[in-house]
Amino acid sequence: MNQKDAEYELWKKYSTFQKARLCSLGPHTSYQLCDTPRHILFSLSRYKFAAKMIGEKKKVLELGCGDGLGSIILSEFTDSFTGVDFDEELISWAKENLSCKNRNYILANFMGKKFGEFDGVVSFDVVEHIYPANEDIFFKTLADNLLHNGIAIIGTPNEDTKRFSQKKVSDAHVNLYNAERLKSSMERYFNNVFVFSMNDEMIHTGYWPMAHYYIALACYKKEDV
Repeated sequence: MNQKDAEYELWKKYSTFQKARLCSLGPHTSYQLCDTPRHILFSLSRYKFAAKMIGEKKKVLELGCGDGLGSIILSEFTDSFTGVDFDEELISWAKENLSCKNRNYILANFMGKKFGEFDGVVSFDVVEHIYPANEDIFFKTLADNLLHNGIAIIGTPNEDTKRFSQKKVSDAHVNLYNAERLKSSMERYFNNVFVFSMNDEMIHTGYWPMAHYYIALACYKKEDV
């Protein structure tokens, strides 16, 4: 054997263990890949953080799951994952392509609805699309779907970033938050709220106004609201 072929033979021997059936991306994720591919990396980092915080062998609910990109990470070590979204095209795609024994998807407007009692409720890039008049319903829905000791994790852009956004993005963001308002809004429904800063894929505890994105982790819901 020529030395130059040795690496190829090694790859040929083990490459079958690193190949799988071809898969496709959902409509929204395909848009992200073509329009702003870096945003997929940011999203995956957020979901990895949420999965770590919630822990293994838990029941997880995602409100506003889209076409299910994050569900792949959130469900990897869970007992069950339920994703809810009101976009019929996105949910239909997720049901057809991503459903499995511990992963299911529901077509519904989740506002004010209860889907069970979960160890973790996740909602990324949703609250900025909720009109201010309805934001209390959103936060209460998070709490109502959690066990008493469950964890709610939401993510949203810093309101200061709106001036840097494309018009088609900023026009859809009808309810942006700074860190202080995000924390106080969640504290109406939870006893403990922690706000993390995020820049690109980096999640940290740095200076809030310098963050591009916020992730709020809330636990021990209040029972009297």
